[in-house]
Amino acid sequence: MNTKKALKNSTISTLAQIVTLFFQLINRRIFVTFLNVDYLGYHSLFVNVFLLLSVAEAGIGNIVSFHLYREIYENNEEEIGKLMYLYQCLYRVIAIIVFFLGCGCYCFLPYFIRESSISWSFLSLIYFLQLGGVVAGYFLSYRRTIYIVTQQEYKCIEIDLYTSIVIQIIQLLTLALFKNYLIYLILQISTTIISSFIILKKTDREYPYLNKRYLVKKEDIKKRNFLSDAGNFIIHRISYAIYGGTDSIIISAFCGVRTVALYGSYLTIQSGVTQILNRFFNPLQAAIGNIIHSERKKAELWDQFEVIDILCHFLANYLSLGFLIFYQPVIQIWLGKTFLLPDAFVIIFSANYYFVTVWESVYRYRAVFGGYKQDRVYMIYSAILNLIISVCLAKRIGIVGIQIGTMIGYFSIAFGRIKFVIGDYFNRSIIKYLVKHFILFLVVIFEGAICYKLTRKIDINCKGMIYRGIMWAVVPAITSSFVNLRNPYFKLFLRYIKNVKAIIGNRLNLKNNKYK
Repeated sequence: MNTKKALKNSTISTLAQIVTLFFQLINRRIFVTFLNVDYLGYHSLFVNVFLLLSVAEAGIGNIVSFHLYREIYENNEEEIGKLMYLYQCLYRVIAIIVFFLGCGCYCFLPYFIRESSISWSFLSLIYFLQLGGVVAGYFLSYRRTIYIVTQQEYKCIEIDLYTSIVIQIIQLLTLALFKNYLIYLILQISTTIISSFIILKKTDREYPYLNKRYLVKKEDIKKRNFLSDAGNFIIHRISYAIYGGTDSIIISAFCGVRTVALYGSYLTIQSGVTQILNRFFNPLQAAIGNIIHSERKKAELWDQFEVIDILCHFLANYLSLGFLIFYQPVIQIWLGKTFLLPDAFVIIFSANYYFVTVWESVYRYRAVFGGYKQDRVYMIYSAILNLIISVCLAKRIGIVGIQIGTMIGYFSIAFGRIKFVIGDYFNRSIIKYLVKHFILFLVVIFEGAICYKLTRKIDINCKGMIYRGIMWAVVPAITSSFVNLRNPYFKLFLRYIKNVKAIIGNRLNLKNNKYK
């Protein structure tokens, strides 16, 4: 694994996303001051609708990335160019399909919007503007992949960051001056379009062979099993779209669009944290893809997996407890008491986030292998479970029940990935792996009970937030370190941490010497 490249990408990615999240929080606070909060509910609802439309992508991006890893490892420019050209052509076709599917879905909107506080014509305009942004993204975004698979994602991130900061500052100014949602929305849509266009032009300069028109034959598609992989992956896409893209739709149908807006505030923080996490892990995934296709021994790869698994446990532990401890106080300080959802929602949400994050290691390994046939049935189960449980419980306990459905549905996704990576690829015991994580989760429940009891009655002020921060820092650090003390991979994990610190130290010394 190229530790320096992975570290550079992860560091820049994480810092960039923290800055972006900071602006998003300010943006949303000013938004609810000047505009109707229901607009945020409609936006979240439409985003979920377009997530359902993403099934048309059929996993082309993942499939192309999977094939690019080997060609980049062998530095085969002809095959890289051919794959990227095929990628471009397929994404143009997908953009057209998504547009027509979006037009079709528009007819079903009245079934998901029980009451509308704005005119239907204005609602339609918002919908088609967002649809146009999604379609434009397919025409421009494909070139990002070349930077991701070559472990140069930081180039995309820097462009995204600068574009986002400029656009969000303009958004805030126009929002305060004109109080016009359409201007706000158009600026928001333009952010990704502008940054993707800049990245497209940058790749034109750095990878001139990508500008060539390549002759792609049926044999090229056939030998790489594109159709077979796309057929299997589209089942993943449909299942995940139902699993991950129906929450806001169900909330709107059973709880109303205002509850969608309240849920969206929690989701803004969660999405920001998840994006930070993704920016941290995406370079790691590229490194995993490179070493999987090298000549490394399975034993060495398993050691690296175990180290990443420990890292994911620590991250999942801290992040889930962070949501449990800070979610309600932060929402109250940020937006006010009227924007709070029940404590039960936060508890289930935090547990769900733990499972998603702790098995991020399995997902990252799963993503670089292709072969989507092996675990597609588990994706189908997840969609069915989530939909049935969410709808049934939504009638009884509202948004808390929907979150329970989401959590139970994820277990099926996770088991399919674990079976593929742990059982099929590494030939290790799935039961042993699951028992280990069950014990770790019991430890997290113990930590959560302590933290929740010690902080739930603390005043929401500066002193109270500091106290919460101390509990958050100390409790999981002590318990997790104690649990992992005899784990041989924990020592290897600490060794990796020392290597990372050494790399950072050397970089800082070089910079200091440069300016002397």
